[in-house]
Amino acid sequence: MKEQTIFPREEHADVLFQKILADPWACDKLFETFCNDLFSNDELEDSLSADEFCQALFRAYRNRDLSAFLMAISKNTLFDLIRNSYLIPYRFNADGKTNPVIMTDENGLLLPEFKNCIHEKEYQHFREVYNHFDGKKKMYLAQAYRYSHSYRDDDMNIKQQVLEKNTGVLLIRELPDTIKLKETESEAYCAVWDLMIQLEKELPMAFVFYGQDSLVEQNNRYDELGIFLPNSHFLKNLERHAAKAEAIIYG
Repeated sequence: MKEQTIFPREEHADVLFQKILADPWACDKLFETFCNDLFSNDELEDSLSADEFCQALFRAYRNRDLSAFLMAISKNTLFDLIRNSYLIPYRFNADGKTNPVIMTDENGLLLPEFKNCIHEKEYQHFREVYNHFDGKKKMYLAQAYRYSHSYRDDDMNIKQQVLEKNTGVLLIRELPDTIKLKETESEAYCAVWDLMIQLEKELPMAFVFYGQDSLVEQNNRYDELGIFLPNSHFLKNLERHAAKAEAIIYG
């Protein structure tokens, strides 16, 4: 019996691929991410045995499953590579794991369960920015991480692998509902492509999140776009960076 691909193939992905191919900057980012992950992966020999590597190689060949092989050599699926090149958004709460974790309420107040999890200086810095921010009802202190996928060591099943975790500022904007328009995830990425690429060119290393039909307000569901500014990159001049992100996503 024919095996299935590890991840369902994205429908209408060619429209997304053409967007990337038409932008030399995007091609450079994707090529750089692939090369960095391929040639700096010192843990490859420790993560897969020769037998497991061959299993992944031959399964990828049989099923024409590029992601299966990419995970064996770079610990990324095809869409992980694109995502970690900052060319498409991360999904809100991908693989059933909460990401990002929102730590403040609609008024910018720290939620009780996080009072012992955040440095007071980080929270006060967030409050200073929040108090001067015009769109602050959609601004939160949050923790977020970048991820890829890899094989489990014991059974060759798939696991989500955290690459980088940060505390920072999250801005959220409602978007037109692509579910009702019956757009695939790839088509939805294309719909926000220009906005995302502008964000990444203006604010390199910002995390962009996207959710189809994931925001619920007053019993209505909306698509949402999240811009996460990690403190590791944006803490200095945070207010200016947040204002720039707001101008782009609401422009």
